[in-house]
Amino acid sequence: MIHALRSWTLWWLALLGLYVVMEGTNEQMELAAGGGAAALGATLLELLRRRGLLRLAPGAAAISAVVRLPAQILREFWILTVSLALDLARIRRVRSAWVAVPFEAGGDDPVSAGNRALRPLIDNVSPLTIVVDVDSDRDVALKHDLVPARASKTVP
Repeated sequence: MIHALRSWTLWWLALLGLYVVMEGTNEQMELAAGGGAAALGATLLELLRRRGLLRLAPGAAAISAVVRLPAQILREFWILTVSLALDLARIRRVRSAWVAVPFEAGGDDPVSAGNRALRPLIDNVSPLTIVVDVDSDRDVALKHDLVPARASKTVP
């Protein structure tokens, strides 16, 4: 019972946090709606977990990458802004590129599944790159980099 309550609470906090970030407001009605939506989502996710259909348990390294996310977003936003300014001034042309980067996909265990879900999500929040596919057989991730020369060569 305690494990279920802890799981539900963590899902609720994560979903509410995501709602607040995506909504971009702190009005009481919006927060109440977000709290209700997060409760519904957490309940559904907990039911899936109990039935064995949700096997995600990201590792500590993947979870700790979330802490570095605000600094990564600011750094990449700055790179993107400078690159756009240089391109608009016709000083340096910037071309985006598709890049295959190493990505340790792991096996079928819950930690590997959680890492495959969380690590690309963390990289997709920042403005410079987007992970579009993970090839578990070859241990690579396909990313689209807007400024390939300055983009990260890994998935966090």
